[in-house]
Amino acid sequence: MKYRILFKDEKPSEDLLIRIKEKHGKDIEGIEELYDDLIANKTCESLDASKIYYIAYSLSLENYELIIVRVLLY
Repeated sequence: MKYRILFKDEKPSEDLLIRIKEKHGKDIEGIEELYDDLIANKTCESLDASKIYYIAYSLSLENYELIIVRVLLY
């Protein structure tokens, strides 16, 4: 199962996402790529729920509301 981040209303600017990546991108191994996806596509997904929840945490520090969905794999 994959986990995906979607923004509820307002999407953050690319500059803000880059600043968040610079601050938190090295906290967990392999998370930088998810921040890159988030910057490019305004969403990211991973099989590792803890990485998605960590990114959600870092975004919530900037007062963004988001939704985490589970995507079934077939």
